[in-house]
Formats: sequence, C-alpha cells, structure tokens
Amino acid sequence: MPLAAIAAALTSALIHASWNAALKGGRGDRIADAFLIAVGGLLVWGVVAAIWGAPHPDAWPYLIASVLIHLVYWFTLFSAYDAGDMSHIYTLSRGSAPLLVAIGAALTVQEIPPPLKIAGIALVSAGVLLVGFSPRAPLKATLWALSIGLCISAYSLVDALGARAGNDALVYVAWTSGIMGVPMIAFAFWRRGPQLWKDAAVAPIRGLAIGIISFAGYGLVLWAQTLAPIAQVTALRETSVVFGALIAFLFLGETLGPRRWIGALIVAAGAGLIAFG
Repeated sequence: MPLAAIAAALTSALIHASWNAALKGGRGDRIADAFLIAVGGLLVWGVVAAIWGAPHPDAWPYLIASVLIHLVYWFTLFSAYDAGDMSHIYTLSRGSAPLLVAIGAALTVQEIPPPLKIAGIALVSAGVLLVGFSPRAPLKATLWALSIGLCISAYSLVDALGARAGNDALVYVAWTSGIMGVPMIAFAFWRRGPQLWKDAAVAPIRGLAIGIISFAGYGLVLWAQTLAPIAQVTALRETSVVFGALIAFLFLGETLGPRRWIGALIVAAGAGLIAFG
C-alpha cells in the first residue's frame, strides 16, 4: 500500500475514535448529538459546494445509494443502542465490516487481496471483536449490531466506488454529508419536537465540531481508497476500535483487561500485515 494511503487510513481511525470518545464522554443525548452532527455536515457541504461545486455526474448514482444506505444505518444504530450496550454494538458492527467489504470488493471490482493481506484483514476483524465483543449480550442486540456491520460494509464499498468515479473524494463526501443531513435533522425533530432546540443548545459547539471532524475523518478514508484497495483501507480504518480503547483507558478512566490488550495486539499485527505484508 502507498504510505499516503496508510497514513490517511490510520489518521482517520484516530479521528473516528476521538469523536466517538467525545460523544461517550458527553451528555449521552444521541438525538441532539445526531442533529448537531448533521448541521456540522451541512456547514461543510455549503463551503465545499461554494468553492468546488457539485460531484462529477458519474458519481451521482453512488452518492444517492450511499445516502439511502446511511439512512438505514442511522435507523439500525439507534435501534441497536436501544437494545444493548455500546461496547458490544460498536465492536461487533465495526469488527464484522472489514471481511464483508473484502467480499464485496472481490465481487464488484475484482479486488482480491494476496494471502498476507487477507490474513491481515482477518486479524484486524478478530482483534476488534476480541477487544469488545460480549458473548452474554442479548441476541436482539447482536442481530442489530450485525445489521449495522452490513450497512457499514455497504456504504464503505459504495462510497469508495463513488469517490473513484468522481475522482474527487472531498466533493463526494461533502455532498453525501449535506444531502444526508436533511433527513437526519428531520428525524431529530420528529423524535424530539421543539424541545430539540433547548437540548442542542446545551453543548452546541461540541456537536458541530464533531460533525466537521467526522467529515474530515471519512474524507481521508475515501481519499485513501482512491489510492489503495478498498478492503485493506477499510480494515486499517477499523483500528479505530483500538484507538478508542486506549483513549478510554488514558482519558476516560476505563480499565482494560488482558482480553482487550491481547485484542489490541492482534489488531496491530493485522494492520502491519495489511500495510507492509
């Protein structure tokens, strides 16, 4: 893999873990946070659209498909968090995505990784699951988490192909964020009503900043996927779970037992095979 793609994927992983930690360390109001994140995405879209314009026509079918998949993703995400713990939902959904993306990339664009890369992707998935998977979790929560994993793999593949088709990851992800922000805002008002204004006013800067930062992190992934195989970049990005565990340990006061440390080492080994194998 090109060093630029490796650096972009790992930086994106760190960004993803950081904004998730910021959400976890905050007030825990998912509706208000989703609203503010959507507004942040709309702000970014406005700036990018004003300066760089619209995506290339070839990218639009992928962009529309991505928005629809993301809407399903947000629905499954809220449903999953209503059914189980965040640690179980997050790790199972993120851990299942790399292998699913590898299968999808092989079927759609014939990107079949060499054996060492396949081993690396498998190790990343196994390590991610070991970091946070809970075998005692309710079956309903597990099924919702796997549904999220399917959504993640679907939009990861579609967005990578869309960024390649339009040859501009920045414009593509900005328009995806902008279009998707409208139904997300509508959903937030539907769930909360006028009370949403007061709830969002509790910590508006943090929510808007997360929306902008998450845009930057995902833009880096799409850019990396224009330079390197889709599945390998996706797997490197899922090292965010390890970054998240370390952030929780260092800054949120959470304890990490032997299982999580072993899982982190397995993820690191897998990432090494993907990047340098």
